Amino acid sequence: MMRSLILGSLAGGASAVLVLTAASGPLGIMLGYLAPLPLFLAGLTHGVSAVAIAGAVGTLISALNGLLSGGIYLVTFAAPAALVVRQALLARPADEAGSAPAEVSNGLEWYPVGRLVVWLTGWALGLFGLALLLTADREGGMPGMLQPLLEQFLAAMPQNDVAPQSDLRGSNIAAMAKNLAMLMPAVFGFSWLVMMAINGTLAQGLARMLKQNRRPTPLYRALALPRWLAIALAVAIVAGLALPGDAGFIGATVAAILAFPFFLQGLAVVHGLAAKAALPGLILAAFYAALVVAGALVGVLVVILGFIEEWAGFRRRFAGAGASREND
Repeated sequence: MMRSLILGSLAGGASAVLVLTAASGPLGIMLGYLAPLPLFLAGLTHGVSAVAIAGAVGTLISALNGLLSGGIYLVTFAAPAALVVRQALLARPADEAGSAPAEVSNGLEWYPVGRLVVWLTGWALGLFGLALLLTADREGGMPGMLQPLLEQFLAAMPQNDVAPQSDLRGSNIAAMAKNLAMLMPAVFGFSWLVMMAINGTLAQGLARMLKQNRRPTPLYRALALPRWLAIALAVAIVAGLALPGDAGFIGATVAAILAFPFFLQGLAVVHGLAAKAALPGLILAAFYAALVVAGALVGVLVVILGFIEEWAGFRRRFAGAGASREND
């Protein structure tokens, strides 16, 4: 317990400091992106008690800047990291596993990484719901609160940086800010999920490198999602496209958040298929280069691929990665 207390306190302090650096400039933003990493690393190496202590310490340090800062840190970093670590460390004897593909190592069935993604996505949806409640009394709701801030930001930018070929003044700024305000919650939700997933994966890799990992590293290209999630995404897309006003905004934002698991499943399909190629490294390098250059377009295609995988089973048919195993 003493090791968990010491390590958790250090991890929580490091995480809170990384959050504070985010306001110091571009380098600070990059460092702030790693704020969940110490929390995940503490938990994946020393258990749930360590990540709980780390989250509590990080929350208390953040609260020195105000209760709001502490509350934001708690719900965006500390609590979800503790939840994911708690689920990730669940295991049971392999002979108790059901008929579904299981992540098995050394006689233990580990909690599937696909379900960890579902928990994380559910937390993002909860954050969006909380934000809706907190802004319900504002005129125009959440987009109405964001629009004036975005108008100020756009007005302060050099015109050529915003729209080189247009006269961005007055009503044009208001129109652009309104459109951005409708998109920002979806962007924030998806970006938060990417950040948490990257830091959790990095933490597991570091834990394994240090030989302190409590669970084996999953075979990520075998990630599988529950079928009901695809149905939920389809319903959210239809709501976002068909419903007017706030209902359409909520549907579109929920759809963007629910798209994240299928983005990961699409990446799993790409990796599974590339593993069967003669030069998998070259194929993956070309794919990620395209993802960087044409991020939005390629990202949407990856989500579609992940969605289709629910019924097509490309990995099972062509890559033989349908069953999920663990790497020791």
